[in-house]
Amino acid sequence: MNASSKLKSKTVGFWLACAAILFAIAGLIVFGIYQSQKGVGIGGIYAFIIIGILCQVALFFYDGKLGPVLSIAAAVLYALAFGFSVSGGVGNITDYFTGVVCFGIPGLAPLNFVIAALLLISTILSIVVCFMRREKSE
Repeated sequence: MNASSKLKSKTVGFWLACAAILFAIAGLIVFGIYQSQKGVGIGGIYAFIIIGILCQVALFFYDGKLGPVLSIAAAVLYALAFGFSVSGGVGNITDYFTGVVCFGIPGLAPLNFVIAALLLISTILSIVVCFMRREKSE
């Protein structure tokens, strides 16, 4: 089966999964930039995002009995990454809105917003993909 016929058999669910992966990769890059600027966050966020991406990439090649489990695992891992990234940036966001430097680095709050948005979009897309087919039925 050549690549063009394989792509023609894909549904909206497949393309939403691709979008979720792209948003997750962007979130991973922005989180790396955030941590390089002394941002607070656990290293497990990297693991959550990378393993979530790997789960969704595995679904491109495998859609057997474990397919739904991999799809749900990706959504859960992205949600965990979102939650932990937001909890690590609470001090930055608080200082950003109050104007008083007390808990974090207010200059990093925009990165916290971008990370949260990217990972939230990735999580929502992954949840939607859980309920969709990735290939057309014949």
